[in-house]
Amino acid sequence: QRSFKIKPKFGHLKLVDEWTFLSMETITYSEEEEREVVMQDKKNVETLSFHRSGSMSFVSVNDGKEKKGRGLWLIRDENIRIIALADTIDATYNIDNGILTLTTSEKETDKFYGFTSIVKYQNK
Repeated sequence: QRSFKIKPKFGHLKLVDEWTFLSMETITYSEEEEREVVMQDKKNVETLSFHRSGSMSFVSVNDGKEKKGRGLWLIRDENIRIIALADTIDATYNIDNGILTLTTSEKETDKFYGFTSIVKYQNK
């Protein structure tokens, strides 16, 4: 017997909420694969807020420097595009047990190694 999963039509609405940064793992594909993990602490804090209108806002503190901004978010299947300030982030996203995971990847170029970043947020 085969089982199948019915996908909700508006599953992306689970994203509409406030999310608090938990961790970021960056894997760099150089001669030897390198991994770097940044965990939430007093110097690394971020809150993302996704609004039903398609707008979003964020407040972050990285190494003691605060940054605030607003932007837009768009969803297509498991892909999310976040446009905020001068940045555009294209990622896949997943929400499981109140944890939002955003994964971005870049292929290797002539000047830079390829990498994958996995950022996790907890539902507030």
